[in-house]
Amino acid sequence: MTNAVSQLQLTMLLTFASAVCCSALGFAAPPAKASPTAIQHSVLKVALPANPTIPPVWLSTAHSKLCKVVVGEAFPAIKLPLLGGETTDLATLRGADATVILFWHPDRWMARTALVDLERDVVKKYAADRVAVIGIAVHQPSGAAQEIINRSHATYPQLLDTAGEALSKVGTYALPRLYVLDAAGRVVWFDIEYSEGTRRELEQTLGVLIKAKH
Repeated sequence: MTNAVSQLQLTMLLTFASAVCCSALGFAAPPAKASPTAIQHSVLKVALPANPTIPPVWLSTAHSKLCKVVVGEAFPAIKLPLLGGETTDLATLRGADATVILFWHPDRWMARTALVDLERDVVKKYAADRVAVIGIAVHQPSGAAQEIINRSHATYPQLLDTAGEALSKVGTYALPRLYVLDAAGRVVWFDIEYSEGTRRELEQTLGVLIKAKH
């Protein structure tokens, strides 16, 4: 018991002596460890504009050469056979607020995706007499076009541009092509491919046109 007390007293004495020496020599005692602080995370929130506008159409020099009709111009007059029907003037199929026109060919996966998306994003969302959707099958016989339409479950009118004459009025080569017309039949927005970006800009464009009419 005596030995244990002596050892404890010795330890306390040495600790005190060490502290006195450090103080005398000007050494700072080791800093106490700070308790860990919680990591603060911040979340960046991007607010959409209160009054969105129709997205601008940006084209490279090469892509511009593929386009014969641009924003602000009237969409050309087109008369084509309606899939399962007679020759039809495209103007008679237009919507009161907006019209979406898709030139497509089934060998492009983007075109097949667009056929499906337009049914879901536009046809089922808006009244057909207010926002019309029109497909134009390029270089496709009626049987092949009908097969693709059946697979995509697209219910909107399809015109057959078997010789590519209608496509040649708006541009060359690039498919799919998507155009949005206003109530007067002028092009307000278009794209010569199809992607998620196209889909978002289409939705924004239609929203602006409909808001302007109501």
